[in-house]
Amino acid sequence: MKIKYYLFLYVFMFVSVLATAQPVQISSFEMMINTAVTAAEGGDYLTAIEWFNKAYDETKDANLQVAVADMYILLRDYPKAEKIYERIIKKDRRDEFFDIRLDWAKSMKSQSKYKQALDELTSFASTVENDSLRKEAMLEIKGIRQMEHYPENIEAAISFADENINSPSAESSPAFFTDGSMYFSSMNSKQPVTLDGDQGEYHAKIYVSSRGADGEFGKASVLDEAINRVGFYNTGVSFSDDGERMYFTREKYQNNKVESSQIYLSERKGDQWSAPYPIDVVNEGNRSRHPYEGELFGSKVLYFTSDMPGGYGGFDIYYSPISNGEYGLPVNLGPVVNTYKTENSPFFKDGILYFSSDGHPGMGGMDIFQSKWDGSKWSEPANMGYNYNTSYDDIFFRLNQSGTFGALVSNRLHKDKKKFKNTLTCCDDIYLIQIRDLVIDLKLLVHDDKGNLEGATVELYEGNSKIPTQTKTNTLSNDFGFLLDSDRSYMAIITRQGYHPDTVQFNTNGIFDDYTVKKSVILRTKPASKRTIKRNEPIVLKSIYFEFNDDKILPEAEKDLGYLKSLMDEYPDLVIELSSHTDSRGNNKFNLDLSQRRANSTKNWLVNEGVEANRIKAKGYGETRLLNKCKDGVKCSEEEHQLNRRSEFRIIAGPQTIEISVEE
Repeated sequence: MKIKYYLFLYVFMFVSVLATAQPVQISSFEMMINTAVTAAEGGDYLTAIEWFNKAYDETKDANLQVAVADMYILLRDYPKAEKIYERIIKKDRRDEFFDIRLDWAKSMKSQSKYKQALDELTSFASTVENDSLRKEAMLEIKGIRQMEHYPENIEAAISFADENINSPSAESSPAFFTDGSMYFSSMNSKQPVTLDGDQGEYHAKIYVSSRGADGEFGKASVLDEAINRVGFYNTGVSFSDDGERMYFTREKYQNNKVESSQIYLSERKGDQWSAPYPIDVVNEGNRSRHPYEGELFGSKVLYFTSDMPGGYGGFDIYYSPISNGEYGLPVNLGPVVNTYKTENSPFFKDGILYFSSDGHPGMGGMDIFQSKWDGSKWSEPANMGYNYNTSYDDIFFRLNQSGTFGALVSNRLHKDKKKFKNTLTCCDDIYLIQIRDLVIDLKLLVHDDKGNLEGATVELYEGNSKIPTQTKTNTLSNDFGFLLDSDRSYMAIITRQGYHPDTVQFNTNGIFDDYTVKKSVILRTKPASKRTIKRNEPIVLKSIYFEFNDDKILPEAEKDLGYLKSLMDEYPDLVIELSSHTDSRGNNKFNLDLSQRRANSTKNWLVNEGVEANRIKAKGYGETRLLNKCKDGVKCSEEEHQLNRRSEFRIIAGPQTIEISVEE
């Protein structure tokens, strides 16, 4: 957790307060900072953000906005973090916040904005004086530049485990038992837990789900309290090959950090698991976790991760020899596998160690790697590549005994994910892996009239589906790969900003061997067109919308707001009314107040970008200016109501007319 900014503020807050010219109540400001810091240290980042923002409204101290962005990083809400970092950097004339350029670049990388991230990382690395920051930037640069060499793994079909497995909260450590069932750990919560004394038993528990004849996993059941000890996070489950031993981890947290972590062993007795006991030799004085029984030097060993003294980084991978049921002293796997950062979730199969790390060059935060054992040494870890890895965090790679089916854990985006803590990427879910015997794939190349075209998005539709089965954006090159099913019809829609979309259709009927469907498209540039608007003519800002009953600007709105800001720069005497409108549902007074708050938020965004506040009049009209019939008591569709929920701007002073760009 990056605490340097808000702890700095906490220690020196009175200096900041006394230095400001605003009439701030010190006791009130102190309360805000105390509340924010306490919430952040307790892992309640949403509350911390709320109070850091309130403190910022009092002082306009940019350090507080850095703290907010840091909280969004910890929530893994990368779009919001990116925007705040960018806003701070644009206003930072004296390079007071130079080092957050690294955080800004990493937030872009986490959203697959690789080209933008690479540009910023390269600039940062060439000018930063701090050696450790330069080292981290160079690691990120190397990971992005190696992406063109990562394997595509087109044979691996990755799917989101359904609601029998995944909840809105976090899941981890899938493990396959000998009968085909899957054990895993889950918080199994639909809402964030508030530690107010009424939260009940909220810790992670180990569950098991049986796999039916159709290959689907059934509703999971929780293991009894002999395994899931109350008051502990029970996680990191794994099994010996013969199914006779189950390993797992019990963890205690303090201020959202792992205070203690110990590895336990339970033995199979008939169809039950025995009372577990700690493996003392791997636990003593350390935080040890993620056990997995494998082999080394022809003998059984227990792989695990630990922060014991003498390691190379945060958590390293170790092994403990197993002989006659006894566990030997831990041995570090060494600097080929371990780095100055964190390695976790080791998994050993057929002479290969799979693990996740943020210390080797990768395409995301934590990437999955593999290292081969040749009988005497480990090979240089290789990035597992696409499908297995994304721009997000990918961990706990596992395969069943036959190697044809597996799972991994990731916070990657998926259409079936549930939002939690107001973001789709805060929490890890389990993804299932099917290794296909028959591999049919689509190889699609995107061009324009000048050659290869980077930055396109491809949506792949199957049959008559209205929802894409796969969506990919490639900011680094023009090629796309998709795994296909046999005897299906497909349509791919290719889009890129500034270009007309294109569509390709094809099918995989009658294909019985591995086959690649090759397609190529040339996108046509959209001609630039202008429209003249006059004073008091309302222009709808189409991308500006809000969460229900909320006035926070969403990342999707920033395209229109950025364009509006460019108009304000182009016409320096332009004065506008920025208005917000609701639909007719709800109380009239409430809608009026909500629309005013939304208009204020929109104005504040522009002011934070450098537009003078006196050039913008924020006005909330509630439901008083409906565009259609959908007033109180009239039954309307959601699309009709959406037409009324809009933001607009109109010229109220300055030029009589201006020209705006319009999309065809």
